[in-house]
Amino acid sequence: MNKVLYVNLTEESYHSEPIDPKTAELFFGGRGFGICFLFEHFKKVQQEGKYKNPFAEVNPLSADNVIVIATSPATGTKMPTSGRVHMNYKSPLTGALGSTNAGGRWAVEFKKSGYDLLVLTGKSPKPVYLVISSACVEFVEAESFKDLNSIETRTAIKEKLSKKAQVLTIGAGGKNLSYFASVLSDRGKALGRGGGGAVFGSKNLYAIAVLPGREMAIEVANEKNLQLKNKSGASYQARLKLNLGKFTKKEEHFGILSSMGSLGILGMVDNFGQLVHNNMRDTDHNPADIRKINGEALRNHAKNAKPGETRIEVKRGTCFNCPITCKRETRLIDGKGNLIEAGEGPEFESTALMGANLSIYDLAIITQANYLANHYGLDTISLGATIAAFFDLYDVVVEKAENLQPLEKKFLEEVEDFISEYGTPGFGKSELLIPLVHLIGKAEGIGRRLAKGSYRFCERYGHKELSMSVKKLELPAYDPRTSFSQALCYEMNNRGGCHLEGGYTAPHAYCAGYAEWPANRIEGTPLIAKNATLKNTTLDVIGACAYGSFSINLDEYAALISAVTGLEYNSGTLKKLASRVVTLEKVFNILCGLTQDDDWLPDRFYSETIQVKGFTAMCRREEFQKMHHEYYDSLGWDRTGKPTEEALKELDLLEILPNQFNR
Repeated sequence: MNKVLYVNLTEESYHSEPIDPKTAELFFGGRGFGICFLFEHFKKVQQEGKYKNPFAEVNPLSADNVIVIATSPATGTKMPTSGRVHMNYKSPLTGALGSTNAGGRWAVEFKKSGYDLLVLTGKSPKPVYLVISSACVEFVEAESFKDLNSIETRTAIKEKLSKKAQVLTIGAGGKNLSYFASVLSDRGKALGRGGGGAVFGSKNLYAIAVLPGREMAIEVANEKNLQLKNKSGASYQARLKLNLGKFTKKEEHFGILSSMGSLGILGMVDNFGQLVHNNMRDTDHNPADIRKINGEALRNHAKNAKPGETRIEVKRGTCFNCPITCKRETRLIDGKGNLIEAGEGPEFESTALMGANLSIYDLAIITQANYLANHYGLDTISLGATIAAFFDLYDVVVEKAENLQPLEKKFLEEVEDFISEYGTPGFGKSELLIPLVHLIGKAEGIGRRLAKGSYRFCERYGHKELSMSVKKLELPAYDPRTSFSQALCYEMNNRGGCHLEGGYTAPHAYCAGYAEWPANRIEGTPLIAKNATLKNTTLDVIGACAYGSFSINLDEYAALISAVTGLEYNSGTLKKLASRVVTLEKVFNILCGLTQDDDWLPDRFYSETIQVKGFTAMCRREEFQKMHHEYYDSLGWDRTGKPTEEALKELDLLEILPNQFNR
């Protein structure tokens, strides 16, 4: 294979090219290919002379942005969890790196059509969807899909083409250019973070279908080493580790994910005092409330529902070649036994941000909101966090009562219609969640403002400090004051406030059985954070799921990749590959205008203490400044976070950089 498919939406044209061997060597696939081809696109735009610095000047919602969708050499192979897909673009939410990842089966079908990589440029003059096969690319009119949600669009395309077609779709969130609109794979696996759905919508691209047909074999160098019956082989050893891991082992052995799905994490996160609450003011939850929304609550919801109550029926599901089975397919049934809706989830992050962080502990309402978010195509982390910022802002402004600033008065004026129809905003008001998802998805009323994300919403009314975000990307479910290593990963993450791409450290002590790293430790934490960054970057590059990494280490992944490619990899070579990717992402952000000032958590975490398990927790700015410098230095960057010429040379990146990057 080793082919990239270029699609020009403006011209309705396409062509393919082989991937340069040097590019394949340096960036491998997935997130590596994503940043490489994203970077090359903006360099090409610069050469065309339209912009002096397109990295900073290109509007993310203009035709000059690009969408890069990438697989890896391991996609579709017997490497566990090898069905993931990665997408890159310039983010409308952050104004810098857009980077997102999802499971499912789309990536495998795309690879079987003969391609490793899809690069989408331009803007279609009318709504379209693409149909990709091994024979051709079709541009199909999609005007009739304008009022369909993402799930309906998927269904309509599959009915027209084939039930086996794999489809990426957007909903009204993407069409209305919500800054945190997602792209849906299947019925609930989201390429969610950073507004990629809005980039789709800005290009009048409603869906990308991959049509099964003459499937090409996904070749590997050492098939024997990947056979599960080969007890000395890499796949067998990886499966063995998954079957032993506390997080990933089978249901009959009380594995957390297989037993309860990702929502099985929630109770443990709360038990360790990390679960966010009321726009991250604190982590104080009543244990009885947590029992209403945790993994056990979802697993037993139908059994425990009283006559006449809404119930959730649950069954397990999985992504391609994944033995972990964290996916949950659910059905919401009303008190009379009628089906309200069916879909996927809710997952842990969705429940934490649209439930716990809003003081909403009704799992049926959270499930319905999750379905709606998938219909509209909205990132549930940013969605829940933005609603939380709205509630927090209302509390702050109303509490002042007198001496309101002009922007605060404007807020009260602009929220009047919402209050008149739905009531006053506030935490614990579960009756507001569904209306707010509708308003944001449709970009109506106050929802039009909220659809820009929490930072711009709060900034509009003079209180940007109430946006719990880094680089304008909303933070996930772990309060950073309760884990300094996770806090540092939030800050250093190139796509913004995220627990995955920048490193996932918060739950290791209690989810994976690893030695506990003290939550408030400073010494050594930058190295922990850097290693977590490189590990999760490696997973995105090779196309593996983060959950598998709780049981499989980098050397074991290297054995799998060696079997796939026939080349010799080890944890060291994978970490260097990841360093190259992270460093080029950093350069991209610098060229977009980001500085070290963007590598900080909101002030709340440096000024407001919380009580966690008997101790007072707060981030201390001077200590974090020290950790910033140590983290930068560990990657070969200077004290401002700019990669040094020596580091760029060591990583073979010097020739890639544009002239205006002052080395």
